[in-house]
Amino acid sequence: MKSLVRIFYLILSLVFSSLAHAAEKKGISLGLFPYVSSTQLVQFHSPLIKYLSQTLGLEVNLVTAPDFVSFMERTQQGEYDIIFTAPHLGRLAEKRDGYKRVAMTGHRVEGLFLAKKESEINSLDDLKNKKVMAAQRISVIYQMMLKTLADKGMVDGKNITIIETKTHNNALYAPLRDEADASVTGVLLWHTLGQEYKDKLKVIGSTNSVPGFVLLSHPRVPAETQKKLQKALFNFGKTAEGKAYFESNGLKEFLPIDDKTMRELDPYIRIFTEKK
Repeated sequence: MKSLVRIFYLILSLVFSSLAHAAEKKGISLGLFPYVSSTQLVQFHSPLIKYLSQTLGLEVNLVTAPDFVSFMERTQQGEYDIIFTAPHLGRLAEKRDGYKRVAMTGHRVEGLFLAKKESEINSLDDLKNKKVMAAQRISVIYQMMLKTLADKGMVDGKNITIIETKTHNNALYAPLRDEADASVTGVLLWHTLGQEYKDKLKVIGSTNSVPGFVLLSHPRVPAETQKKLQKALFNFGKTAEGKAYFESNGLKEFLPIDDKTMRELDPYIRIFTEKK
């Protein structure tokens, strides 16, 4: 009998322990698009994570994925409470998975074509029959790059060779490493690039631009939490930490997302929605 009582109390203690743990779990996950390495993501966005944790009274956990495709898949599977993602992948998450709009960054996503400073490549026309490195095919910058080159009469495998790499950061340094004649990377990374590297590279052209990063919340996130998050983001730029954050990474500010912005991104999600 005493043995049964002990077992009963043990089970009871485990139940209450689990309930207490659940009650204490007040954190949310913020999935950050892996446009640079994990180390750089932490470096760039730690001030924002700290601010949100303090303002919301929640533990905001920064998480990411090894590559663009994995991030997109984990977004669809609902692994993130909040996503801070590439604009077209945000539009896809909204239309396909029911994610809710929170905010967008004030900068515009744009691809820059880079070559070595001493290179004879001085314009996009000089890229014919050359090798160009760019980040993954599903990225919006990759798509914009293809359009820009096509407008110049250049097609991958015909009169230009495009080398795919993991991140925009990898692509950025390709000319300096002699991995390609030129590369395409995002304007944000050019903004944060150290002067010692800028002095060794030159911008030879650019793509068109699209809206900046977007933040959306998973449908399971309570509306009250979403509103608090939105308010915190809009106020971040008024703080000293926020001003330093935006100055360092080039994101400019957080803004509301409107229908016009999202419609502008529809052409870039066709690679995911159109049947092949």
